[in-house]
Parts: sequence; structure tokens; C-alpha cells
Amino acid sequence: MSHVLVIFQADTEHTEQLALAVGVGAVEAEAGIRLRRLRKPGAAEIGHKGYGTLREADLLWADTIVVGLEDERSETEEVDGLLAALADLNPAQMVGKTAWTFGIAPSKTEAQRVVDEALLAAGLKPFPAEATEVVDATERMKDIGRQLGRQPV
Repeated sequence: MSHVLVIFQADTEHTEQLALAVGVGAVEAEAGIRLRRLRKPGAAEIGHKGYGTLREADLLWADTIVVGLEDERSETEEVDGLLAALADLNPAQMVGKTAWTFGIAPSKTEAQRVVDEALLAAGLKPFPAEATEVVDATERMKDIGRQLGRQPV
């Protein structure tokens, strides 16, 4: 069974819904998932509560790490915490693992580029998500989640 960790930064339910769609798709492909929300201390909960705090154990557990970013800027408290967690990893422990990022903008944002670089530095390789013909954003994310969930371990 493949393990997919979905980490997302969200102050709106839209980004949360996209992250959840990736998780649903992965579960449909019979993968195990963990959902973690990056949030500022004291930030209000959105949608569902109790995503838990990102820990090194989550990163080590995952075969694939998905990061959804809502803010286009890379210098935010939430992204800083993720970058610190990735920097603390031993790249030898991450060999063979893949990563994929998504954002709310049509093209890669500054935040995505910075996180992509940190994921590469941590030893993960980019996941080549296949383009999908589906127009609906939620269904497109479920399709990608299914691709991620089918990754060999």
C-alpha cells in the first residue's frame, strides 16, 4: 500500500477542498493518507478540524508528499515551518519518495518554487502528474490523487 501525505496551507475552504480531493483520489487507489494543515498559531480552523500538526514521522511515513499552497509568497510563517521540517530531514531516508505541489494560481508561484526546491534538497523527486482532461478542479485533483495513490512502493 502506498502512503500519501497531503499538506496544505489554507485560510479558505477552496484550498482545503482541493487538498481533500487529492486525499479522496489516493484512497480510491487504495493508498493510506494523512492530512496536515499548515497554519499560523492562533489561526481559525476551517472546514473540518483536527488535521494534526506536521511531524517528521509524517514525512518519513509517506511515499509521496503533496503540498498545496494558498499564498503565492514564500515568506510566510506556515511555509517557513514546512521548510524547516524538510531541512531537518536526512536525504538518505527520503530516497525513492516523490513530491508534488499545487497552488491556486494557474502557473507555479514563488511559494511553490521555494517548496519544490526544498523537497528536492530533502531527497524527494518530483512526481510527474499526468495532465487530465477533466475541467472541474475537484475532479482533476481526485484524478491526480489516484495517480499518486497508485505509485509503487
